[in-house]
Amino acid sequence: MTGRRDFLSQPAPENYVAGLGRGATGFTTRSDLGPAREGPSEDQIKEALAKRAAALGFSDAVGGKKEEEDDNDERYQDPDNEVGLFAGGVYDKDDDEADRIYREIDEKMDKRRRARRLVLSFNPHYTPASSQFIPKLV
Repeated sequence: MTGRRDFLSQPAPENYVAGLGRGATGFTTRSDLGPAREGPSEDQIKEALAKRAAALGFSDAVGGKKEEEDDNDERYQDPDNEVGLFAGGVYDKDDDEADRIYREIDEKMDKRRRARRLVLSFNPHYTPASSQFIPKLV
């Protein structure tokens, strides 16, 4: 039996599908097809922003003026200084409840972490996985 080893330099047959012999089939993902629909136009976005600003009473906020954006703006430095997105919002009972729930979750997680640290500190056989990768200096 003589085998031709030059098959890699030959073009594939016209009806060849890679992997078909072992059961592989082709597939298409959503990213291959592209976006499902067109997004809103720039005019529609501006119109919606203007309508939202008017509803919140910030009519001069959108007025077509583009302010120079600065990453070191002072209003982003203080979390209690809400002059941006949520400045016009009303703090109600739902917000109080959400804050309470988040506080309770944080307390439970802190208790869990403290208990785990306590158990691990008393276990003589415990060595953290990170210690396997730290070179020991002798």
